[in-house]
Amino acid sequence: MSLLTTLMRRTTDADFGSAADTPKHLGWLMLTALGIGATIGAGIFAMPGIIAGKAGPAGILSFVITGIVILIVAICYERFSVKVPHGVSAYSYVYYSIGEVMAWIVAFGLFLEYSFGASAVSIAWGEYLKNATNLKIDPFWCGPVIDHTGQFHFGVNIIAIGVIFLVSTILLLGGVSKSAKLNFFLVILKMTLLVVFLGFGLRHVNPANWFPFMPHGFEGVLKGAATAVFPYVGFDALYTFARESKSLKDTRLATYWCVGIVAFLYISVMAVATGLAPCYIDGKPNELFVGTEAAAPLAKLLASVGEGWTSQFISFGAVLGIFNVLLVFCMGGPRIFKNMAEDGLLPPVFQKTTKGNPVLGIILNGLIVAGIAGFVPFGSIADMMVLGTLVAFVLVCIGALRLKLVHPLLAIAGAVGCSILACNLEPMVLKVYSVTLPVGLLIYFVYGFKHSKLGKARAMRAQEPVETSSH
Repeated sequence: MSLLTTLMRRTTDADFGSAADTPKHLGWLMLTALGIGATIGAGIFAMPGIIAGKAGPAGILSFVITGIVILIVAICYERFSVKVPHGVSAYSYVYYSIGEVMAWIVAFGLFLEYSFGASAVSIAWGEYLKNATNLKIDPFWCGPVIDHTGQFHFGVNIIAIGVIFLVSTILLLGGVSKSAKLNFFLVILKMTLLVVFLGFGLRHVNPANWFPFMPHGFEGVLKGAATAVFPYVGFDALYTFARESKSLKDTRLATYWCVGIVAFLYISVMAVATGLAPCYIDGKPNELFVGTEAAAPLAKLLASVGEGWTSQFISFGAVLGIFNVLLVFCMGGPRIFKNMAEDGLLPPVFQKTTKGNPVLGIILNGLIVAGIAGFVPFGSIADMMVLGTLVAFVLVCIGALRLKLVHPLLAIAGAVGCSILACNLEPMVLKVYSVTLPVGLLIYFVYGFKHSKLGKARAMRAQEPVETSSH
């Protein structure tokens, strides 16, 4: 057997075995809430400023374009959930349809995306907390910054580090069920706050702020659309809980409700946000849409039009809502590691759980996320979150095409769409990925390749005829 054939070995239905030990406690409502919980906080409360800085008011189109691409990918995910009901997220689906080494690349990339994503959102949480409480902290303890001249100033973001450790502790002590119920409560609260933002924001929308609509042309729209992938990644987080769904129907309903609700809210909020203030003033980017200010755009935009108390109210709500995002993100990443450990690609210690949550994965995730959030500027993190996710989406679409789970044109459209978005990411993203991917592959070849349960099972089956003939 050639090395390439070994690397591309695929799981089969028999390799998944029984999932009877997995609790089936999440209905479509809870699953939808988990998906929305992972997206709305990051996308609505933290990303519009970054996207408007790249696309201008045409960031509205950015969310539309990304929403269409993500809907196609979501259809592939939903079809996979029927074909591979005991799988979890893009990792299992690519393992089943393409091969082991590609599944590893997907899993490692998604874990990094969850880490970068949780880091960026924890910084945004800190900005909203300061706005809600009028908290004044020495700039050094607010984290590192890059000033308008491009110079880096060292600092430590103690608020971001603290909230990550708090979330990790809740997950370790609270268990899955309690975490999901807390998530549902926070999603309802967050939806209410968004209605408040839209209601008060609409009164101050100035249509003149929407012009020029495309200050950077369609290229700017595509760059905004690439960044907008991160807000939609929540539906992938939803699929890390697929094995805990009560039924396939619950998973399907949750998928479409999640993508539909999120897309509608993103487009609406983006339209209002860019109508409240011009993206450019005298040819220069509005500070509300760049740098640290972009980490808490909704509150800052409301304050800029005189809605002081509403701004503070939204900030308070964002403190709860973004906390909810961290909860889901810090639940999702460790579950991917747990699934990989079950397949022998990581040490068995990653399988051990307490109250349904993988202990080591949560601790390791917490340390990585806290380190990034505490010592890397927000803008830099925001540009590093997306590529691994797009790689996963491309491979899921290719896998769906290979297994004929969807119409060929649909799968091709999803893969091409994600590839186009990936090509419009910042160059720094590719540099970071070019370093992290080899590290991930090194771990695979040092440990995962040798300990793969799929590889061991195939080797045993290959030896059986020889052993039989020797007796």
